[in-house]
This record gives sequence, C-alpha cells and structure tokens, in this order.
Amino acid sequence: MANEYDVTPFHFNEGTLQLPVQWKDISVIVLSAAEDDKSGISFTISRDTLPWGLTFIQFAENEIESIAHQLKEYKEISRETGKLQRRDTVTSEFSWVSPQGAIHQLMMILDLAPKTLIFTATVPGVMDARQRKMLNGFMHTLVLRETPTNA
Repeated sequence: MANEYDVTPFHFNEGTLQLPVQWKDISVIVLSAAEDDKSGISFTISRDTLPWGLTFIQFAENEIESIAHQLKEYKEISRETGKLQRRDTVTSEFSWVSPQGAIHQLMMILDLAPKTLIFTATVPGVMDARQRKMLNGFMHTLVLRETPTNA
C-alpha cells in the first residue's frame, strides 16, 4: 500500500507536478478549430482508468452504452476495433441531439492499461466524409510519450 507521502510525476503540456501516487488523472483537454473558424468543430482528449476486473473491451463497451443512454436521440453509425501504436482501440461514430441542435461525434478509446485515452471529435450537424477523414487522421497521429519511471 502506498504511503500518503509517496509522490509521482504528473506530466502535462506545460510542465510536471509531483502529486500523491493515489491521485487519479481524469483531466480533459478541449481543442477547437482555428480562432476565426465558425464551424464549432472540437476535439477532446480525456483519460480514465480501467476498473478492476474489466478488460479493455468490456470497459469500452460499457462507456459506449453509458453514452447511448445519456444522449438524446442517440444513433450509433459504426463501431469497430483496431490498433493504434500497437495498442487496442474501439472507435464509435454516433449522432445525437443537444439543446443547440444535431451533433455528430467520432470517439476512439485507446488501451493504455491500466489507463485509457479517449479521443472525441465533435461536429455540429452532420460530419461529412472529408471531416471524418481529417478528424480520424488527427487521432492516428498519436505518438506516445515514454513515461519516466521512478528511480
């Protein structure tokens, strides 16, 4: 069991903090299209931890099912498994209706056991083939950073 004073590096774009080892990273990064772009397209990166006893595929399926029950008029367009950086992925494309109107999303969940990364591209209205290719391409540019181990 970890001592309450044990710390580990937490790396983020701007730097590194020393935080208690028990803390869980559930941060979300939200990126939007260029400043003068009125498209409303956004890209988020979130993190989660695989719950004890669940495989990555079970976790991904649970996440997708949870989203399906939370979003109004949810319609899944496609779901597929794959690989990115030699790690398992589950990708789901879906649409739903928000108070602001129709939303179309492409979500990829990446297995970084015991953690996961979740990439979500959002387009107001309907995502066209060019947007889908571009946003999926963003996800596939991922290069994992090696995390330093404690000495």
